[in-house]
Amino acid sequence: MVGFGYAAKTFHVPFLQAMDEFSIAGVVSSDPAKVQSVLPQARVFSALDEALASGEFDLVVITTPNHLHAQQAELSLRAGCHVLVEKPFTLSSDSALELVELAATLGKKLCVFHNRRFDGDFLTLRQLLSEQAVGQVKRLESRFDRFRPVPRKRWRENAGPGSGIFWDLGPHLLDQALQLFGMPDKVSATIGILRDGGEADDAFEVTLHYPGFTVLTGSSPFEAGPTLRFALQGTNGSYRKYHLDPQEDQLKAGVDFADTVWAQTPTAQHGVLYGDEGQQTVQTLAGGYTVFYQQLADALKPGSKAALPADASSVTDVIRLIEIARLASEQQQTLTVNAALN
Repeated sequence: MVGFGYAAKTFHVPFLQAMDEFSIAGVVSSDPAKVQSVLPQARVFSALDEALASGEFDLVVITTPNHLHAQQAELSLRAGCHVLVEKPFTLSSDSALELVELAATLGKKLCVFHNRRFDGDFLTLRQLLSEQAVGQVKRLESRFDRFRPVPRKRWRENAGPGSGIFWDLGPHLLDQALQLFGMPDKVSATIGILRDGGEADDAFEVTLHYPGFTVLTGSSPFEAGPTLRFALQGTNGSYRKYHLDPQEDQLKAGVDFADTVWAQTPTAQHGVLYGDEGQQTVQTLAGGYTVFYQQLADALKPGSKAALPADASSVTDVIRLIEIARLASEQQQTLTVNAALN
């Protein structure tokens, strides 16, 4: 494991420790004491090249700051390791494509931690769309809002490559849109700083234009009330879902994966489907971060044909969309995707 901050300890260590298929044998960190307090069996390295030179590892999990992902993924692949890299995959679509090609050439698995493909609310939305529950889709709003009115001193909020809320949350929202609808025709965006003293972008509104409908994605640091997650509108009705998937909070609280409440959305937080005949509560499907890691384990077995939960080749368009959205925001224009890619 490369890095031992919030992402590593919250989203990766619990699953790696719980599964027989994995053993955390080493960690690259500048704080050996912190690592050994959680993983006393793990060998601690001061640098990635030192760890790779040992030849001890089959899988490298990269959880470092965003601007390091591409370089560290390349080093790990060239050292003969499979790689799981935190989102964002890379900071440019060119480097994303190069890494996908490198992994294929070397015969190694390259996966991106798009765990939000396994959020219960997203799985529920996908099911509603497959059932055409609102008829022909006209508009989807997908949001990750928070109440964090004061900037904090940490790399995600400091000025620098790969920092800012759009690089943090944008990959999730755009990836989910791509999973549902594919690449849009056009993109418009506003990405900026709303908080006093902010150094990196802390808010964004990105609209994806498809034939006959739009997908609006966004995030604000000033939402103190119930957070809208999804608002789906169609010719036969609409669906609204508030509150975020519970799995992250449960991981922070140390909820056991075997507990009956694990990945279950509280009844009061289920979404509601509205139509001509009234309204009905839609039970939110159970989330599946455990499924992500099980699929990863299955795909890494020697000779396995099992698919990765988020193969890097399926994530390159996310990085393309981020690039186009940033350009659209800078120019304050709606950009045609095909033209922007050329």
